[in-house]
Amino acid sequence: MTRPRSDQLEVGVTYWPAAVGPYMWHEFPVDTVRRDLAAIASRRIPMVRVMLSWDAFMPTDRAPNPHRMRDLETLLTAARELQLQVVLTLFAQSIGDCVMLPAYAIDRRAPRRGVRCVTDARTVDGGPRDIYKDPLMLEVQVRWLDALLAGFASHPAVAAWDLGHDPATTVRPARIVDMVEWAALLAERVHAQDERCRLTLGQGDLVRGRAVRLGAIAEHVDELGLVVRPQRLPLPGEPLDPDRAMFVAELAQALAGGSAPLVIELGVASGDVDADQESDAVVDHVTAPAELAGRRCDEMLQRLITSGVAGLHSAAWSDWGERLLAAPPGDRRPWLTRLGILDGAGVSKPLAQAWESVVSRERTVAPHSPYPASIDVESYYANLPDSLRDLHASWRGDRSDRPAILD
Repeated sequence: MTRPRSDQLEVGVTYWPAAVGPYMWHEFPVDTVRRDLAAIASRRIPMVRVMLSWDAFMPTDRAPNPHRMRDLETLLTAARELQLQVVLTLFAQSIGDCVMLPAYAIDRRAPRRGVRCVTDARTVDGGPRDIYKDPLMLEVQVRWLDALLAGFASHPAVAAWDLGHDPATTVRPARIVDMVEWAALLAERVHAQDERCRLTLGQGDLVRGRAVRLGAIAEHVDELGLVVRPQRLPLPGEPLDPDRAMFVAELAQALAGGSAPLVIELGVASGDVDADQESDAVVDHVTAPAELAGRRCDEMLQRLITSGVAGLHSAAWSDWGERLLAAPPGDRRPWLTRLGILDGAGVSKPLAQAWESVVSRERTVAPHSPYPASIDVESYYANLPDSLRDLHASWRGDRSDRPAILD
């Protein structure tokens, strides 16, 4: 039996240090990590989500890197002393068009369009091997997970084990059943240690046909996470219209079928793009002015609190440093470096005020609020993108109308 879930809204933040961003495990800045965790705790944010880079933790297929295991122990010790809870995220993590993988997890003969494999901060030719069915990949993931569970199961700072971060964006399953069986295999090992398990999917799993079914996966995990980037949603309307995030949250609840609580990882890119835009840089068409983004994010969060989601996480503690604009994934998607509630110098952005209002008091999870109330999941995916547009129009027009696709 896993630990029962609280009826209080879960609030957290995904943590990367500003200077090194997603490469924190490649050059672990221990003093910065301790300082940042203390700052997070001082803002009454109770939970941090940490990404464990595959290439850093399992550079070979034999065993985890002992140095990275010690670094993780250092982070968890600091979190425990600050009474912070930590969600550990493993395996495939899609950050923009990139996935960090060791050499043995990359098939040099099979590049994938729109996907970049990154090893030790360098892009590598080839595409990801099939983490869901490839025997070696499954063996390595089980070995890595077992080692982490042996070292950190029952650690007072560990709140949950997350099996990925939007994995299908860069490692798309060939069949629906592949991801389901993979999640079941790994979740069973987590649950055997009486630990909580979740899998964070991407908004693309809702709005595109990618062989991912929330309801089937939800049967095996304690929570589903969902990466939501409202400025990147293929929906009509202004990029920061709060309705976009609200609709996606309610659609996700419908597609999940109520089997597992939903935790939203909300990312709003904000800042002064012109201030650091070089003539040869990739143009950032996503990032919004800081004040506007702060107001809209506040509206989104207040709406999402009422939507029935079980948790809200900010996509980033701080913006990434300027040098990461030249490294993958920021070199092609500069907006990814601007998702923080602080800027790269550690100064609060208007987004911080929006999140402060969320943590200002404890909040009870609102009643489940799926839209539509009943949905034929396979018909929905078979008829994309028309089915998405129809449901969105129905949602906006009259919430009591009969939805476009019903059982």
